[in-house]
Amino acid sequence: MNITIHRIYLWAGALLLVTFLCSCTATASDVDESGLPPHLSVNLKLPEQLEADIPSIFSVEVTKSGKPLEDADQAEFVIWSEDDDSSTVTIHAEESSPGIYSVTYSISEEGLYVVQSRIRSANEQVMPAKRFALGTQAIERLAFLESAQHSGATLPADGGHH
Repeated sequence: MNITIHRIYLWAGALLLVTFLCSCTATASDVDESGLPPHLSVNLKLPEQLEADIPSIFSVEVTKSGKPLEDADQAEFVIWSEDDDSSTVTIHAEESSPGIYSVTYSISEEGLYVVQSRIRSANEQVMPAKRFALGTQAIERLAFLESAQHSGATLPADGGHH
């Protein structure tokens, strides 16, 4: 009798294992051409030319699985000075064309700044950021910081973060 119960458990266990393994298959339609699951991709664009007190357009191109992401749940830009955290400004972005969200903003003081776009759609959120400079001294400082970063040198402490 013990052998019969043991065989039943063995067959039940094998059947349960086969059922479990069959239910854990991925479908090929859940991946893009790179083999990745659908995801948001962004290209944050800075204005070609920045001048103090002149409105400039900041934009971000957002795609999901290679197609423009239209009607994002949230689209905004946050801009702050690296030298003054209290200067943080959050601006609601408008969709200027399919998948492209932009704002127009003018900065009055020269210095190093960071712009971050925040895009949310369904359960996904992306927040790319870029550093930029306004003014000759700030451009030189940014060039120094970027060259030091690429060479692996230790950078001076600079304040500001988000």
